[in-house]
Amino acid sequence: MNKEKIKIGILGCGRVCEHYIQKILISERVGTLYEVIACCDVDKKKSKYVGNIFSCRSYNNIEEFIQHKGMEVVVILTKSGQHYEHSKICMMNGLNVIVEKPLSLRIEHAEDLINISSKTGKFCSSIFQNRLNPAVEVTKNAFEQKRFGNLVSVSVRLRWCRLQEYYDDGWHGTWAQDGGVTNQQAIHHVDALTWICGSAKSVSAMSAKRANDLQAEDTLVAAIELENGGLATLELTTAARPKDLEASITITGTKGVVQIGGVALNKIEQWNFSDSIDNEKDVIDQYSEEVDNGYGISHYRQLQTIYQTFSNGQIDKVPFLAKECIHTLRLIHSIYASEEQGRKIYLSEQMSSSKLGIENDTK
Repeated sequence: MNKEKIKIGILGCGRVCEHYIQKILISERVGTLYEVIACCDVDKKKSKYVGNIFSCRSYNNIEEFIQHKGMEVVVILTKSGQHYEHSKICMMNGLNVIVEKPLSLRIEHAEDLINISSKTGKFCSSIFQNRLNPAVEVTKNAFEQKRFGNLVSVSVRLRWCRLQEYYDDGWHGTWAQDGGVTNQQAIHHVDALTWICGSAKSVSAMSAKRANDLQAEDTLVAAIELENGGLATLELTTAARPKDLEASITITGTKGVVQIGGVALNKIEQWNFSDSIDNEKDVIDQYSEEVDNGYGISHYRQLQTIYQTFSNGQIDKVPFLAKECIHTLRLIHSIYASEEQGRKIYLSEQMSSSKLGIENDTK
């Protein structure tokens, strides 16, 4: 393996970047693998701040930033509505991309990124760090080993708190740049549903604004039929008060029940199977971990795997490539389309939201 650090640039120096700085890029787990050699943000104060931390060149213009010599990978941490444009520019200029969720807001844009990646030979990996949580991995393994028997039902619950100031920054909660709780926060948990339990067949959804003033929704409920016959429910909100309370998924089968909980799908809270081949307490102790907030801590696991595969020249084995993540975006659009049209939407219809990723000045 090539032991040299991968030279990266950071595009977007705001809220999410702060998490990367404090918990990921300066940690021993990741800091020994990656070297930040450039950063960019339209806000000069923010880019200078990050530049000082990493003693690297800071830019305020993406066209200048992408010409910085030596960069191999760009970590894109800009507004959700800018992910497509920025990923495209970087790949078209010979740079690999690690882009925070969502991959893009529009399905057609995600498809374009997949095509650009194929044409340029540059990878585009979307961050879905919760897939690598030990609690999620052990549950997925149990599902694949058919320990649940026939899937009966799945309950996904997100009870988080976002105060009005979060939505007053000009882009959070807008249709053009973000979407609501479903696309911005719960995309991780919708992804976990299908990552563990398989593809969705149909969805019926309703949404509301219960505590916040925003264009999109702060609360949504949905009923989902999975391809394997299981039924799933979503209960999603950022109107919980006074703090983030829960991010959980409970899977019930004819031979067992598992509940993953905590604030970031980070703990096994129930592990009960009729075959009794393992001790519930042992599983809970081994596969649960403490986290500070809803970001969790598994970003480092994804970045470690990217380092290992990229350093070995195994571009096709980089985790969570765009082509492996687009199905989650398709489900998000079907959820929104169901709410917008007031009917059940089948995933086979390939419906897109009439609002997400589209300019709309009305609240």
